[in-house]
Amino acid sequence: MMRIALLGAGAMGTIIGALLTKAGYDVELVDNYKDHVDTLNEKGAHIVGGIDEIIPVKAVMNDGLSGKYDLLISLTKQTTMKESLENAMPFTHDETMILTLQNGIPEDIAAELVGIDRVVGGGMEFSGTFVAPGVSKLASGKETLGISFGRPTGVIDEKALEIQAMFKNALGHCELTNNLMGVRYTKLTDNSCFSGLATALGCLVGDILDNRKAMECIAYNGRECANVIKAKGINPVELFSLCPTIENVSFETKEELDRVIEYWTNIYKAYRGQKASMIQDLEKGRKCEIYQINGKFIDEAKKLGIPTPFNDKILELVVEIQDGKTSLEEAWEKNLDRFEIPAL
Repeated sequence: MMRIALLGAGAMGTIIGALLTKAGYDVELVDNYKDHVDTLNEKGAHIVGGIDEIIPVKAVMNDGLSGKYDLLISLTKQTTMKESLENAMPFTHDETMILTLQNGIPEDIAAELVGIDRVVGGGMEFSGTFVAPGVSKLASGKETLGISFGRPTGVIDEKALEIQAMFKNALGHCELTNNLMGVRYTKLTDNSCFSGLATALGCLVGDILDNRKAMECIAYNGRECANVIKAKGINPVELFSLCPTIENVSFETKEELDRVIEYWTNIYKAYRGQKASMIQDLEKGRKCEIYQINGKFIDEAKKLGIPTPFNDKILELVVEIQDGKTSLEEAWEKNLDRFEIPAL
Protein backbone atom coordinates (compact mmCIF):
# COMPACT_ATOMS: atom_id res chain seq x y z
CA MET A 1 0.00 0.00 0.00
CA MET A 2 1.21 3.49 -0.82
CA ARG A 3 2.46 5.78 1.94
CA ILE A 4 0.94 9.20 1.33
CA ALA A 5 1.69 12.74 2.49
CA LEU A 6 -1.14 15.20 1.86
CA LEU A 7 0.45 18.66 1.74
CA GLY A 8 -2.00 21.39 2.71
CA ALA A 9 -4.73 20.04 4.98
CA GLY A 10 -7.13 22.95 4.63
CA ALA A 11 -10.83 22.52 3.96
CA MET A 12 -10.49 20.25 0.92
CA GLY A 13 -7.36 18.51 2.16
CA THR A 14 -8.96 17.62 5.47
CA ILE A 15 -11.96 16.08 3.72
CA ILE A 16 -9.82 14.10 1.26
CA GLY A 17 -7.31 13.02 3.89
CA ALA A 18 -10.03 11.89 6.28
CA LEU A 19 -11.89 9.88 3.65
CA LEU A 20 -8.69 8.25 2.38
CA THR A 21 -7.83 7.32 5.97
CA LYS A 22 -11.33 5.93 6.56
CA ALA A 23 -10.88 3.76 3.44
CA GLY A 24 -7.77 2.22 5.00
CA TYR A 25 -4.96 4.14 3.30
CA ASP A 26 -1.76 5.27 5.06
CA VAL A 27 -2.09 9.05 4.94
CA GLU A 28 -0.44 11.87 6.88
CA LEU A 29 -2.16 15.26 6.72
CA VAL A 30 0.51 17.96 6.62
CA ASP A 31 -0.18 21.59 7.51
CA ASN A 32 1.42 24.64 9.14
CA TYR A 33 -1.59 25.53 11.35
CA LYS A 34 -0.64 24.06 14.72
CA ASP A 35 -4.08 24.27 16.35
CA HIS A 36 -5.56 22.44 13.36
CA VAL A 37 -2.87 19.74 13.38
CA ASP A 38 -3.23 19.25 17.15
CA THR A 39 -7.02 19.03 16.94
CA LEU A 40 -6.88 16.53 14.07
CA ASN A 41 -4.61 14.28 16.13
CA GLU A 42 -6.52 14.67 19.39
CA LYS A 43 -10.13 14.65 18.19
CA GLY A 44 -10.02 13.47 14.58
CA ALA A 45 -11.26 15.21 11.46
CA HIS A 46 -14.86 16.33 11.86
CA ILE A 47 -16.56 16.60 8.47
CA VAL A 48 -19.88 18.47 8.56
CA GLY A 49 -22.34 19.63 5.91
CA GLY A 50 -22.96 17.08 3.17
CA ILE A 51 -21.85 14.40 5.64
CA ASP A 52 -21.44 14.50 9.41
CA GLU A 53 -18.70 12.22 10.69
CA ILE A 54 -15.63 12.27 12.90
CA ILE A 55 -12.72 10.29 11.43
CA PRO A 56 -9.45 9.61 13.31
CA VAL A 57 -6.48 10.80 11.25
CA LYS A 58 -2.70 11.28 11.47
CA ALA A 59 -1.50 14.87 11.10
CA VAL A 60 1.94 16.51 11.23
CA MET A 61 3.38 19.99 10.92
CA ASN A 62 5.42 20.87 7.84
CA ASP A 63 8.60 19.98 9.71
CA GLY A 64 7.19 16.63 10.85
CA LEU A 65 7.68 14.64 7.64
CA SER A 66 9.60 11.41 8.07
CA GLY A 67 10.75 8.39 6.11
CA LYS A 68 9.84 8.09 2.44
CA TYR A 69 6.46 8.68 0.79
CA ASP A 70 5.20 7.02 -2.36
CA LEU A 71 2.68 9.75 -3.19
CA LEU A 72 2.56 13.47 -2.41
CA ILE A 73 -0.92 14.97 -2.76
CA SER A 74 -0.30 18.68 -3.22
CA LEU A 75 -3.14 20.90 -1.98
CA THR A 76 -1.32 24.01 -0.80
CA LYS A 77 -2.08 27.26 -2.55
CA GLN A 78 -0.04 27.89 -5.68
CA THR A 79 1.43 30.90 -3.89
CA THR A 80 3.29 28.47 -1.56
CA MET A 81 3.25 25.28 -3.63
CA LYS A 82 6.90 25.26 -4.74
CA GLU A 83 8.16 25.84 -1.20
CA SER A 84 5.91 23.07 0.12
CA LEU A 85 7.10 20.54 -2.44
CA GLU A 86 10.75 21.47 -1.98
CA ASN A 87 10.33 20.85 1.75
CA ALA A 88 8.99 17.35 0.98
CA MET A 89 11.65 16.36 -1.55
CA PRO A 90 14.06 14.81 1.01
CA PHE A 91 11.26 12.41 1.97
CA THR A 92 10.69 11.03 -1.54
CA HIS A 93 12.30 8.27 -3.56
CA ASP A 94 12.97 7.85 -7.28
CA GLU A 95 9.43 6.66 -8.01
CA THR A 96 7.46 9.00 -5.73
CA MET A 97 4.53 10.53 -7.61
CA ILE A 98 3.10 14.02 -7.12
CA LEU A 99 -0.64 14.55 -7.53
CA THR A 100 -1.47 18.24 -7.94
CA LEU A 101 -5.05 19.12 -7.00
CA GLN A 102 -4.70 22.90 -6.81
CA ASN A 103 -6.63 25.41 -8.82
CA GLY A 104 -5.10 26.72 -12.01
CA ILE A 105 -2.47 24.80 -13.98
CA PRO A 106 0.08 23.71 -11.31
CA GLU A 107 1.66 20.69 -13.02
CA ASP A 108 4.60 22.72 -14.37
CA ILE A 109 5.72 23.57 -10.83
CA ALA A 110 5.76 19.91 -9.80
CA ALA A 111 7.47 18.84 -13.02
CA GLU A 112 10.38 21.21 -12.31
CA LEU A 113 11.17 19.15 -9.22
CA VAL A 114 10.58 15.52 -10.28
CA GLY A 115 10.05 15.53 -14.05
CA ILE A 116 6.80 15.35 -15.97
CA ASP A 117 6.66 11.53 -15.86
CA ARG A 118 6.19 11.56 -12.08
CA VAL A 119 3.35 14.11 -12.10
CA VAL A 120 -0.37 13.59 -12.23
CA GLY A 121 -2.90 16.37 -11.81
CA GLY A 122 -6.59 16.88 -11.51
CA GLY A 123 -9.59 18.76 -10.27
CA MET A 124 -12.01 18.21 -7.42
CA GLU A 125 -15.71 18.03 -8.12
CA PHE A 126 -16.87 19.01 -4.63
CA SER A 127 -16.44 22.12 -2.51
CA GLY A 128 -15.34 22.60 1.08
CA THR A 129 -15.14 25.33 3.70
CA PHE A 130 -12.79 25.47 6.67
CA VAL A 131 -14.96 25.87 9.78
CA ALA A 132 -12.55 25.61 12.70
CA PRO A 133 -9.43 23.66 13.71
CA GLY A 134 -10.24 20.02 12.97
CA VAL A 135 -13.57 20.86 11.32
CA SER A 136 -14.26 21.15 7.58
CA LYS A 137 -17.62 21.54 5.86
CA LEU A 138 -18.52 19.60 2.74
CA ALA A 139 -20.34 22.54 1.15
CA SER A 140 -21.82 20.47 -1.68
CA GLY A 141 -23.83 17.26 -1.50
CA LYS A 142 -22.28 13.90 -0.70
CA GLU A 143 -22.99 12.85 -4.28
CA THR A 144 -20.46 15.46 -5.51
CA LEU A 145 -17.49 13.73 -3.84
CA GLY A 146 -14.98 12.83 -6.50
CA ILE A 147 -11.99 13.94 -8.55
CA SER A 148 -10.94 13.78 -12.17
CA PHE A 149 -7.24 13.45 -12.92
CA GLY A 150 -4.63 12.25 -15.37
CA ARG A 151 -1.08 12.65 -16.55
CA PRO A 152 -0.08 15.81 -18.44
CA THR A 153 1.29 13.46 -21.12
CA GLY A 154 -2.09 11.75 -21.50
CA VAL A 155 -0.62 8.31 -20.71
CA ILE A 156 -2.78 5.93 -18.67
CA ASP A 157 -0.54 3.41 -16.93
CA GLU A 158 -0.52 1.08 -13.92
CA LYS A 159 0.44 3.83 -11.46
CA ALA A 160 -2.38 6.08 -12.63
CA LEU A 161 -4.85 3.20 -12.39
CA GLU A 162 -3.67 2.49 -8.83
CA ILE A 163 -4.33 6.11 -7.82
CA GLN A 164 -7.74 5.97 -9.50
CA ALA A 165 -8.72 2.85 -7.58
CA MET A 166 -7.67 4.49 -4.33
CA PHE A 167 -9.85 7.55 -4.86
CA LYS A 168 -12.77 5.47 -6.06
CA ASN A 169 -12.60 3.51 -2.80
CA ALA A 170 -12.36 6.65 -0.69
CA LEU A 171 -14.65 9.12 -2.46
CA GLY A 172 -16.91 6.94 -4.58
CA HIS A 173 -16.01 8.58 -7.89
CA CYS A 174 -12.73 9.13 -9.69
CA GLU A 175 -12.38 9.63 -13.43
CA LEU A 176 -9.02 8.95 -15.04
CA THR A 177 -8.61 10.99 -18.19
CA ASN A 178 -6.15 11.14 -21.06
CA ASN A 179 -7.16 14.81 -21.48
CA LEU A 180 -5.84 16.46 -18.32
CA MET A 181 -5.76 19.93 -19.86
CA GLY A 182 -9.43 19.52 -20.72
CA VAL A 183 -10.09 18.78 -17.05
CA ARG A 184 -7.85 21.63 -15.94
CA TYR A 185 -9.48 24.25 -18.14
CA THR A 186 -13.00 23.18 -17.19
CA LYS A 187 -12.07 23.56 -13.52
CA LEU A 188 -10.27 26.83 -14.26
CA THR A 189 -13.46 28.11 -15.88
CA ASP A 190 -15.44 27.07 -12.80
CA ASN A 191 -13.03 28.93 -10.53
CA SER A 192 -12.74 31.98 -12.79
CA CYS A 193 -16.50 32.37 -12.84
CA PHE A 194 -17.99 31.45 -9.50
CA SER A 195 -14.89 31.73 -7.31
CA GLY A 196 -13.58 34.82 -9.06
CA LEU A 197 -16.86 36.73 -9.15
CA ALA A 198 -17.89 35.62 -5.65
CA THR A 199 -14.58 36.94 -4.32
CA ALA A 200 -14.91 40.22 -6.23
CA LEU A 201 -18.39 40.62 -4.69
CA GLY A 202 -17.65 39.12 -1.26
CA CYS A 203 -20.58 36.74 -1.48
CA LEU A 204 -21.67 33.10 -1.62
CA VAL A 205 -22.62 31.22 -4.79
CA GLY A 206 -26.31 31.51 -3.84
CA ASP A 207 -26.11 35.31 -3.83
CA ILE A 208 -24.91 35.26 -7.42
CA LEU A 209 -27.61 32.80 -8.49
CA ASP A 210 -30.30 35.07 -7.05
CA ASN A 211 -29.16 38.23 -8.86
CA ARG A 212 -29.75 38.76 -12.57
CA LYS A 213 -26.84 41.14 -13.16
CA ALA A 214 -24.43 38.87 -11.32
CA MET A 215 -25.55 35.96 -13.47
CA GLU A 216 -25.06 38.06 -16.59
CA CYS A 217 -21.48 38.65 -15.40
CA ILE A 218 -21.07 34.88 -15.04
CA ALA A 219 -22.36 34.36 -18.57
CA TYR A 220 -20.01 36.94 -20.10
CA ASN A 221 -17.04 35.74 -18.09
CA GLY A 222 -17.75 32.12 -19.00
CA ARG A 223 -17.96 33.02 -22.67
CA GLU A 224 -14.52 34.61 -22.47
CA CYS A 225 -13.12 31.44 -20.93
CA ALA A 226 -14.71 29.28 -23.64
CA ASN A 227 -13.24 31.50 -26.35
CA VAL A 228 -9.73 31.04 -24.92
CA ILE A 229 -10.18 27.29 -24.51
CA LYS A 230 -11.33 26.92 -28.11
CA ALA A 231 -8.51 29.08 -29.46
CA LYS A 232 -5.94 26.97 -27.59
CA GLY A 233 -7.32 23.82 -29.21
CA ILE A 234 -8.28 22.27 -25.87
CA ASN A 235 -11.29 20.00 -25.61
CA PRO A 236 -12.91 20.74 -22.21
CA VAL A 237 -14.38 17.79 -20.35
CA GLU A 238 -17.55 17.66 -18.30
CA LEU A 239 -17.07 18.13 -14.55
CA PHE A 240 -20.12 18.20 -12.25
CA SER A 241 -22.22 18.85 -15.41
CA LEU A 242 -20.11 21.84 -16.48
CA CYS A 243 -18.48 21.70 -19.91
CA PRO A 244 -17.38 25.18 -21.12
CA THR A 245 -17.68 24.68 -24.85
CA ILE A 246 -18.77 27.43 -27.20
CA GLU A 247 -21.99 25.49 -27.79
CA ASN A 248 -22.85 25.43 -24.08
CA VAL A 249 -21.86 28.87 -22.82
CA SER A 250 -21.72 31.29 -25.75
CA PHE A 251 -24.54 33.60 -26.82
CA GLU A 252 -25.27 36.45 -29.19
CA THR A 253 -28.92 37.32 -28.45
CA LYS A 254 -30.92 37.99 -25.27
CA GLU A 255 -32.75 34.70 -25.74
CA GLU A 256 -29.44 32.83 -25.97
CA LEU A 257 -28.17 34.73 -22.91
CA ASP A 258 -31.24 33.57 -20.97
CA ARG A 259 -30.50 29.99 -22.00
CA VAL A 260 -26.87 30.26 -20.93
CA ILE A 261 -27.84 31.75 -17.55
CA GLU A 262 -30.24 28.83 -17.06
CA TYR A 263 -27.38 26.45 -17.96
CA TRP A 264 -25.12 27.94 -15.27
CA THR A 265 -27.93 28.13 -12.71
CA ASN A 266 -28.91 24.49 -13.07
CA ILE A 267 -25.30 23.40 -12.48
CA TYR A 268 -24.54 25.62 -9.50
CA LYS A 269 -27.77 25.44 -7.51
CA ALA A 270 -26.27 22.43 -5.70
CA TYR A 271 -23.45 24.71 -4.50
CA ARG A 272 -25.46 27.63 -3.11
CA GLY A 273 -23.68 27.56 0.25
CA GLN A 274 -20.17 27.49 -1.18
CA LYS A 275 -17.72 30.13 0.02
CA ALA A 276 -14.87 30.62 -2.45
CA SER A 277 -11.44 29.53 -1.24
CA MET A 278 -10.11 32.92 -2.33
CA ILE A 279 -12.53 34.61 0.08
CA GLN A 280 -11.36 32.29 2.84
CA ASP A 281 -7.75 33.27 2.08
CA LEU A 282 -8.54 36.99 2.16
CA GLU A 283 -10.45 36.61 5.42
CA LYS A 284 -7.28 35.13 6.94
CA GLY A 285 -5.14 37.97 5.63
CA ARG A 286 -3.45 35.76 3.02
CA LYS A 287 -2.84 36.47 -0.63
CA CYS A 288 -5.28 34.57 -2.83
CA GLU A 289 -4.76 32.80 -6.16
CA ILE A 290 -6.48 35.37 -8.38
CA TYR A 291 -3.42 35.67 -10.64
CA GLN A 292 -3.35 31.87 -11.10
CA ILE A 293 -7.11 31.71 -11.80
CA ASN A 294 -8.65 34.66 -13.69
CA GLY A 295 -5.13 35.89 -14.32
CA LYS A 296 -4.28 32.66 -16.14
CA PHE A 297 -7.11 33.20 -18.62
CA ILE A 298 -6.06 36.84 -19.04
CA ASP A 299 -2.45 35.84 -19.77
CA GLU A 300 -3.45 33.16 -22.28
CA ALA A 301 -5.97 35.48 -23.94
CA LYS A 302 -3.34 38.17 -24.44
CA LYS A 303 -1.17 35.68 -26.33
CA LEU A 304 -4.15 34.88 -28.55
CA GLY A 305 -5.42 38.45 -29.01
CA ILE A 306 -8.73 37.70 -27.27
CA PRO A 307 -10.33 40.46 -25.14
CA THR A 308 -11.34 39.49 -21.58
CA PRO A 309 -13.04 42.54 -20.01
CA PHE A 310 -14.95 40.54 -17.38
CA ASN A 311 -11.94 38.49 -16.28
CA ASP A 312 -9.97 41.74 -16.23
CA LYS A 313 -12.55 43.43 -14.01
CA ILE A 314 -12.76 40.48 -11.61
CA LEU A 315 -8.98 40.46 -11.20
CA GLU A 316 -8.93 44.24 -10.70
CA LEU A 317 -11.62 44.13 -7.99
CA VAL A 318 -10.13 41.15 -6.14
CA VAL A 319 -6.69 42.81 -6.09
CA GLU A 320 -8.30 45.94 -4.61
CA ILE A 321 -9.78 43.79 -1.82
CA GLN A 322 -6.46 41.99 -1.33
CA ASP A 323 -4.65 45.34 -1.09
CA GLY A 324 -7.14 46.64 1.49
CA LYS A 325 -8.73 49.28 -0.74
CA THR A 326 -12.14 47.60 -0.47
CA SER A 327 -13.44 45.31 2.27
CA LEU A 328 -15.19 42.03 1.60
CA GLU A 329 -18.17 43.34 3.58
CA GLU A 330 -18.72 46.29 1.24
CA ALA A 331 -17.71 44.50 -1.97
CA TRP A 332 -21.21 43.48 -3.12
CA GLU A 333 -22.72 46.94 -2.85
CA LYS A 334 -19.64 48.69 -4.21
CA ASN A 335 -18.40 46.33 -6.93
CA LEU A 336 -21.40 44.85 -8.74
CA ASP A 337 -22.18 48.24 -10.30
CA ARG A 338 -18.64 48.42 -11.69
CA PHE A 339 -19.37 45.70 -14.25
CA GLU A 340 -20.67 47.06 -17.55
CA ILE A 341 -23.07 44.69 -19.28
CA PRO A 342 -23.06 45.14 -23.07
CA ALA A 343 -26.35 45.66 -24.85
CA LEU A 344 -27.52 42.76 -27.01
